[in-house]
Amino acid sequence: MQQNMLEGLFWDLVDDDEDYQQVEKALLDMCSPFGVTVISCVEIRAAAHNSNPFIGRLIGKRDGEWLRRYRREELFKHDVALQHVPRTESGFSWQHVEDMATTKEQRNVFDVAREHWVGDGFLIPNFGADGRIGFTGFYGSEICDDPVTRRLFEFAGNTFYKYAYRKAQEQAVKTQPLIDLTKRQLEVLYWISKGKTDTEMAEILEISPATVNRHVELAKEKIGVRSRTEAVHYALVNDLISRI
Repeated sequence: MQQNMLEGLFWDLVDDDEDYQQVEKALLDMCSPFGVTVISCVEIRAAAHNSNPFIGRLIGKRDGEWLRRYRREELFKHDVALQHVPRTESGFSWQHVEDMATTKEQRNVFDVAREHWVGDGFLIPNFGADGRIGFTGFYGSEICDDPVTRRLFEFAGNTFYKYAYRKAQEQAVKTQPLIDLTKRQLEVLYWISKGKTDTEMAEILEISPATVNRHVELAKEKIGVRSRTEAVHYALVNDLISRI
């Protein structure tokens, strides 16, 4: 399949919110001509209010023996590439940061990767809400690093990270017991999803704007989120407000 067709397939699958494995395979097929053999999405820092800011969560499912060993031996503790992610908004290659590996443990991260025929990497940082930081990693024995390919990696990597993160969140919500929200809390979340302000909701529900805000804050507290957008997302994913 021609490269432009591979790229089109990836974008179409993401736009249609297709199955994760299909989207991941399409991305790998699209990037394999540039030396990519493994792709992963990792959330390295949770929301700012999280008591354990480094979580090292592997969002993507594509693993491989190298990534399994990476997790098993906790190589992330000495990975200078991973440590560089929060310091830059641009994608970067391992070649850009490998000179920063000055200790035996830091150099070992790259040595272990090469043992598994992963001699190169290109990381795309992603900065989300509430201080979340993650990245999409493209890995292989020798990755093409020209300006055109860099732009492709950055655009595709950011798109894939957001898609993978959304899928991971949806799956996490589905496996958790539903939170018991009151009728009024569900109503305010419904109207927020329709773009209404506190003043507009107060008129619709015939209560004060302060009371509207109180119901919103209680709903957020119950769900365990900090933003209204996250609370509405929870309600929509669990089909709690579609019939209001």
